[in-house]
Amino acid sequence: MQTIHAEIVKPVFKQFKDPNQDGVDNVPSTVSIQITPDGKKMFLLDHLENAGSKKVYIYNLTTPFDISTLDVANRTIVSIDGHGDDLAGNLDNKDIEFNNDGTKVFFFSEFGSLQIHNLTTPYDVASISSSTLVADDGLNYKTKYSVNNIKGVEFNNDGTKMYFVNGFPAGQTDIAQINLSTPFDPTSGTKVHTLDTEPAGVAYFTMEPSFDDDGTRLYISEANNNNTTNTTYMYVYKLSDPFELSSATFAGKWPITANGRNISAYSWTFGNNGMKAYIATEDANADGDDIIYEYDLTCPYGIVLCETDAVTAIGAQVEIAKNVIHQNTSTIFKRFEWLRRNDERANLTNHEVKLNFHNPILAALKANFENSLKNIQFTQASLKKENSSKNKKNWSHWSHVDISFGRVGDTASSKPKEVETWGYMYGLDKLIDNKIFGYAFRYGTDEVDLEDGSDNALEAHTFSLNMYSSIPLKSQSNLNLLFGVSYLMLDQLDRNNLESGSRNGKQIYTSIGYENENEYTKYELIPFGKFEMGITQFSDYTNFDLISNNIENHERLTFRTGNVSAGLKFDNILYLNDKTYSRNGFIEYIYDLTPDINHYVRSHIDNVTLKKTIKTHSLHNIKGNIGYEYMNSNGSTIAINYERFQSLDESGHKDSLLIKIGRAKKQNADFDVIYDPINNNKTEISYLKNLGNFKLKLNSNYSLFSKIPDYGANIELSGTF
Repeated sequence: MQTIHAEIVKPVFKQFKDPNQDGVDNVPSTVSIQITPDGKKMFLLDHLENAGSKKVYIYNLTTPFDISTLDVANRTIVSIDGHGDDLAGNLDNKDIEFNNDGTKVFFFSEFGSLQIHNLTTPYDVASISSSTLVADDGLNYKTKYSVNNIKGVEFNNDGTKMYFVNGFPAGQTDIAQINLSTPFDPTSGTKVHTLDTEPAGVAYFTMEPSFDDDGTRLYISEANNNNTTNTTYMYVYKLSDPFELSSATFAGKWPITANGRNISAYSWTFGNNGMKAYIATEDANADGDDIIYEYDLTCPYGIVLCETDAVTAIGAQVEIAKNVIHQNTSTIFKRFEWLRRNDERANLTNHEVKLNFHNPILAALKANFENSLKNIQFTQASLKKENSSKNKKNWSHWSHVDISFGRVGDTASSKPKEVETWGYMYGLDKLIDNKIFGYAFRYGTDEVDLEDGSDNALEAHTFSLNMYSSIPLKSQSNLNLLFGVSYLMLDQLDRNNLESGSRNGKQIYTSIGYENENEYTKYELIPFGKFEMGITQFSDYTNFDLISNNIENHERLTFRTGNVSAGLKFDNILYLNDKTYSRNGFIEYIYDLTPDINHYVRSHIDNVTLKKTIKTHSLHNIKGNIGYEYMNSNGSTIAINYERFQSLDESGHKDSLLIKIGRAKKQNADFDVIYDPINNNKTEISYLKNLGNFKLKLNSNYSLFSKIPDYGANIELSGTF
């Protein structure tokens, strides 16, 4: 085993608490400690049982993670005696563990016995009884896995690995890794590796093991059998392959102290996403007997080592890449819906002669002005009518603003992330032989706060170019196609909002959608389906974390993202003279095709390259949308949509507010004559003609009855883009 050297990061002692009532010692004599993920409930196992009984003590915390608010007076005591395996006798070390969602609780004995209970309500240990007990397997785990004593137990995040600390006798300590073929089923294991802890300098009994959130750091506590005069330590290892003890490298040790003195850690646990540590002792000292000590950590899991939570940070970068693709495809597919929604509208141009006079000369010209309009040719664009020669329209231009905010990535291996997105898209499209063809450009910014205790953040600027088309099929169905490329610039910011690292990215993506415009049921439901796939490549970069005095080199990362979805949409249109109002929306089920992504990072502290795995947050998701749209006679439209993306496997979600402004451009011309007898009989004649993306305007004015006539004329040529 290789030994490395690292700067020692020390937990900061905050406070201690006696869990015994009325100062009575050994009730409980704490031998194992756990705290719920929300910090509202703490569990202690008893070491010195009264009359040979075995008990678990349950405490509520008025303020999460703050042991000064531990409600000792109203604690709940639950017997674990007589329900199944006998958890051995007096002075026996026991360990309490949970599965990853708190629906299963394990009580291990150091002599190899085990009780397992199923919990209907997560972490509701008070509900255990013979009816919640998993049938006795009849196994002795010391014998099954060839360990001398089980002083501590731990599972990895998904329950496919289990670890036994063989902490006795002193001088012969090690940790056994057991791979489980069935998650959280201790009977299904195979012993694959034993990590010898003696070369790290262990002098006494090793007790409780624990990992950081992604399994790249291992921690073991040491106890000295009621002797607080000698120093005990917390030993820390780094694992280049997460949760694999064969890849462990000893990183350093921290002398366990609290309130200015040495203590002996019989049991301990992390809390508050690795920003807290709690140590339980059974040794009498100046603070009392059976004391719980609370520590603040300067960085997540910051004992001996401070390292960036790369899983959360890289996971946020992956989430940005997925969001860029989603925002582009979602916006353009909404454009398809708008064009289909308005494809049967009549000519939207406005050609009108406004005559506000009684002058006989001008009245005589009226017929000529109106007849001249008949010579202007209009092209009516309709997707419903096949006319290969005339079914064309000029380029239409449109714009779209999207604003999104939400929370994603709250999993066992990744901390949650607060996401805010703003984007602007501008597009051009036209109709050619019943087919829609267009281009769109989007600029977007993403800001992500990493809720991993580090106060780090990510800021991204993205530029995307899209080509899209919609092709009509038989039976009023359409095939929508999109191909896009993006360039991404990402900055990682520390808690002082200073840039600590930056990387660039590029991606290509495509989306294919199918929809049937036949309306089903009286609610006008339209079925649709969509497939989306993208490939993103991020450059390598170096993150200078000045807070933890660490420099990390991140390798280049290439990964695939995608999803397949199906749903129903509705679109109800109300026609009012020269205006239309639309109520539209959809409900969509989305299956995430993104695989687990492996990323490699190397710290300058030990020069060890670690594999970080970013797991898919939620395979099953649902998205809903509701929107309203107004369109007037000249083809201009304003729309607003609210959209909710909700993960079904975890608490991640995203809310989006979509604001759209568009205009359908058509060939048109206007001729206006306005006579104002009150204002010196002023007469204005104007002619307006659209020439593709350009507008030609001729203006003249004449005061008919003025003694000194006022003449004026001008010609304007302007472009609209």
